[in-house]
Amino acid sequence: MELSQAARKVLEKARSEGGATCFSSAPGRADFLNTHQDYKMLPVVPVAIEKRTFVACSKLDKPGVVRVKSLTLEREGVESEDVFKSEEVELMEGKWFGNYFRSIHMLFSKRYGVLKTGLAIYVDSEVPVASGLASSAALHVSLAAMYAKLLGLSLSKMELAEIAYEAEHNIMRIPCGRLDQYASSYGGIIKLDFKPTISVEEFDGSGLIFVIADSGVRHSTAEIHPARQSELDTAVKMLRESNISESLRRMLEGNHASVEWRLLEEDVLGNCLSTLPKKLANRIIFTLRMQRSTEVALEILKYRTANKASLERLGLKHTEDWSEALGEIVNMQHILLRDYYDVSHPKLEEMRNAALEAGALGVKISGAGMGGSLLALVKTPEDASAVEKAFADAGASSVFKTGVGEGASASILSGGKHA
Repeated sequence: MELSQAARKVLEKARSEGGATCFSSAPGRADFLNTHQDYKMLPVVPVAIEKRTFVACSKLDKPGVVRVKSLTLEREGVESEDVFKSEEVELMEGKWFGNYFRSIHMLFSKRYGVLKTGLAIYVDSEVPVASGLASSAALHVSLAAMYAKLLGLSLSKMELAEIAYEAEHNIMRIPCGRLDQYASSYGGIIKLDFKPTISVEEFDGSGLIFVIADSGVRHSTAEIHPARQSELDTAVKMLRESNISESLRRMLEGNHASVEWRLLEEDVLGNCLSTLPKKLANRIIFTLRMQRSTEVALEILKYRTANKASLERLGLKHTEDWSEALGEIVNMQHILLRDYYDVSHPKLEEMRNAALEAGALGVKISGAGMGGSLLALVKTPEDASAVEKAFADAGASSVFKTGVGEGASASILSGGKHA
């Protein structure tokens, strides 16, 4: 397999240090289906992209010392080096890039013993930063894969994802979910579910082509999520206090994370929803329709066929072409995000309209919304080129086409395992 420029660069750096001993990589991801549902304990469906983060390391002639170099940050002209001792490692204050490396090192040292060998670690990434494409998870997962390989550990995809999640959430104290880490570790298209326990179902993404466009509009997930969660909690409380059956009231117990969303039917809630303020009713409708449409989309992905009755229940016209049917569901989910969850942006709409006119099968928000990136599903490489141009002409700050990426990988190149 031909190595990308970023992969070659980290290997060259590690080899110049005295011989690369381990090489690992992990993909970024786009938000494919069921956006804004994970905090309701509903499944989410990410797709791994072909852009990856690459890590290579070599032995350093200083036992117990770890030296880190980010080639990505070096190109940006900002601080790009970090050095720490294995037995004394702790996080630095502020948003220090080296904390991503330190957190993984701390976690592996605590669980599997301190790595005594000195290491020189080099990282470079193709995954755009701050674009909602899980660049930080790709780094954490690729590092976790590298450490596991160096220590001779046979960790599963789920174990790698959990280590990366724990490093970011528990050690770095960044309020993240598990979506990014699992998407990067597993690769492909997965359904990540949270009830009754965390589970992963993998889907065949072969042949699918996407175009990802960054609007350049920045947003804060920390501002969007709490607001929608609060609105849902208020809506659920009002429904519980309305004239409903006891069985329905039990399904609505607790807050947005404990409601039995999968058992609720919009038709059953119909009269009660009409008593809520429109905005609050829309939040409930959004949740139910996103989940139902995702179930149909996964059925299409699994069997590569479009079921007429399933599409009609969603209010969509039937098509014999399963990829076109999938595109219709992608469009439906964007409309739900825009009209029922209020997380779109004029720039996103302008870009989306341009992509649809250029031939995209479906285009939706990828991520929390109010900016960030759009995901377009296209049928052919020629369509992808046309959609890329349309996005760029509509003002996208960056745009690229991608197939479905593979999951995390790591290999020992020379020198054996470290102790």
